[in-house]
Amino acid sequence: MSTKTKSEQLQWRRSKVIELRSRGLSQIEIARELQVSEASISSDIQHLREQAKDSIKEYVTEHIPEQYQVCLTALDEIRKTAFEILETSDYNRERLQAMELFKDTNLVKLELLSNGTTIDSALHYIRSKQQEQQHKRLDLDSTSNDNSSSDHDGQLTATAGGRQTIF
Repeated sequence: MSTKTKSEQLQWRRSKVIELRSRGLSQIEIARELQVSEASISSDIQHLREQAKDSIKEYVTEHIPEQYQVCLTALDEIRKTAFEILETSDYNRERLQAMELFKDTNLVKLELLSNGTTIDSALHYIRSKQQEQQHKRLDLDSTSNDNSSSDHDGQLTATAGGRQTIF
């Protein structure tokens, strides 16, 4: 079986896992339905969860801040136009509608700005978690480097639990 075919089959199975999970089937039921091991389904679900986490991180860090700014800019334009109509219109009905739009736009902007602190907090939290993960990786790398040394023959040795292994 070619690598591409295996990859395509894996993608197909994972899409079926999503579909069957959305119907409320358990991992055991999905494994039976797809005639694969429970371990395969468990691995698929773990992969799908990681993929979903990555998508959420990307959306929150890349797309939401951009859309937030687009909304604020659009609201400013609406407020500006509503105010111009309010000042220049000769018709009371138009002026009242412009006042209503101006008021509603200000309220929506206030709500967005109030929620902006929530968005900022969420972004800060995500960034701090990413930094923690990077520090953990660096700590693991430095720990593994500290556990390795050269002996007098130039051979690489690693100490683990008081035992020395020569490579």
